[in-house]
Amino acid sequence: MASTSAHHSATRARLNRIVLGTDFSPVASRAASYAKGLAVSHSARVDLVHVFDTDVYLDDREPRLRTLEDRLAMRSARLQALAATFAQAGIAVKTELPMMQPGWRALLNSAETDRADLIVVATRSKPQLKRVFVGSTVEELIRHATLPVLTVGPHVPEAATSPLVFRRMLYATNFPAEAERAARAALMFAAHDQAKIFVAHVIGCKQNGGTEAAKEGDARQNLERVMQKSPLGEYGCELVVACGDPAPAILTLAEKVQADLIVMGPRKRTFLLTHVRRGVTLEVLAQARCPVLTVQG
Repeated sequence: MASTSAHHSATRARLNRIVLGTDFSPVASRAASYAKGLAVSHSARVDLVHVFDTDVYLDDREPRLRTLEDRLAMRSARLQALAATFAQAGIAVKTELPMMQPGWRALLNSAETDRADLIVVATRSKPQLKRVFVGSTVEELIRHATLPVLTVGPHVPEAATSPLVFRRMLYATNFPAEAERAARAALMFAAHDQAKIFVAHVIGCKQNGGTEAAKEGDARQNLERVMQKSPLGEYGCELVVACGDPAPAILTLAEKVQADLIVMGPRKRTFLLTHVRRGVTLEVLAQARCPVLTVQG
């Protein structure tokens, strides 16, 4: 159970403005369901942003013969149609169709100009490499954004309810400086929805009898000390220490506790990618079956 002081301090903060980035894809439509549910839950305004990339000359749905004006008009019509679904739900909404490169910068500009509290976006994996596109809008966005980013991955279903309520959250931490901002974001959502929070720390494990148990015990003690100083300390979280590779362990824990939100405070170095390996955060984004909330320091 959350303490009264932790609940009151967190519930004073709520989402006032949400920026939803969309490319009108099916997964973007699912992301829109989360933005809509959160907007209803928090009585928040929503800015719908579609970044028009002038370098993309050919689109499967927009034949090569179309002029730039035709293509802009088509995108504007789709944006207005999406906005109408938000308005029908009683949500104050506005639309933006910036022509700017890179796309992530346009989303950040919109969020910063309107003092947004949250950015909601979708991401997709590249099947042949089983990874998020290197240099993708989402990768760069969560690398540079200082406000929370809610990412809806390719395996995340449409939001089941509106207003949207998160009941079970998994907060994965490796104790970096960025973790405090992520913890505060987790606390805000959890206290607003009276959610149960599982705080998880993953350690690398080699089966070695008693040594293994001692290592896990040390990690738990460290986690307990950190939580005493964390904004989450008074909330009444359940602490979990898991062994294994970080991303698979986080995903397994999320399934085990039936989390409907994963919260992470990614570090810059988690974005050092190669063609074979990606960072922990991006691996979780690509494979999670629930939305992932990331907060940089």
